[in-house]
Amino acid sequence: MRRLSVLAAIAAGAVIALVLAPGSPARQTAAQKLFREKLLDDRAVSRDVKTRLRKGGFVDRRIQFADVTGEGRSDAIVLVHSGGSAGRIALYVFSAGTGDDLKLVYRNQRLYRVTARARGGIVTYTVPLFDRGDELCCPDARRATDLRWDPRRERFRVVDRRTT
Repeated sequence: MRRLSVLAAIAAGAVIALVLAPGSPARQTAAQKLFREKLLDDRAVSRDVKTRLRKGGFVDRRIQFADVTGEGRSDAIVLVHSGGSAGRIALYVFSAGTGDDLKLVYRNQRLYRVTARARGGIVTYTVPLFDRGDELCCPDARRATDLRWDPRRERFRVVDRRTT
């Protein structure tokens, strides 16, 4: 009986730790909530990502704001976290453009453990490249993709892709 109560206490502690973990859906910032709603309302967002957002996934706390569309206003680089071992699974860029409403201007919805950053008008996202025998924590290589806004076509285009 004592062993059962110890196991129950450990399990309860694990649940509490998950619920209160930084970035978890239980403690979302106003920005996380805003972009979650924007993603759930947008027709261009995949059903898989919407399902994940409803069932344990969340908008990553590290939303980046930078002018990557060259309009003189900050755009938002948003990652969606699976809530599990897949980590961040989707990348979105929102822009206010010349209006007041945020518009989804880029989406990549089939990623795995993605990281992203914006610098000098370039959005760079990186994903792991696993080789046979690599541990989940430690891939042999990573692929980085640079995106730049094309104002004429009003969309992002890949300007560089490299493996490190």
